[in-house]
Amino acid sequence: MQNSFRRVSILIPLFSAIMFLTNCLYTNIKSPGWYYSQSYSDVRGMEPIGKLEGVSCGTSWLWAVYTGDESYEAAVQNAIKDKADLLFDVQTDYSYKSFLFALYFEKCTRVSGIGVKLPQRLLKKE
Repeated sequence: MQNSFRRVSILIPLFSAIMFLTNCLYTNIKSPGWYYSQSYSDVRGMEPIGKLEGVSCGTSWLWAVYTGDESYEAAVQNAIKDKADLLFDVQTDYSYKSFLFALYFEKCTRVSGIGVKLPQRLLKKE
């Protein structure tokens, strides 16, 4: 009985160390998000463009240098570009990738929705 208890007490830290190290070597997580967007009744009478999708990403190296813009707003702007004025029925997803104790880390935001053009009377005049 004491011998089997000793084996179990050795295996628990070993399995814990293996789980810790494998999660630190590579991580790939995807999760859904949610943001308020216009509904069908809000865009009634506007010209639909169709399904649009945009992605924005940011990366980090060595826990010190971070580049990019993974914000929701950047992803929406990438989706509509010059095709539409706004998105409605928006769906948001996030993804995270990490390698080797997060020495390299990447976070991306993906949005998809239906693009519409605003009527000329609602557009800002410059």
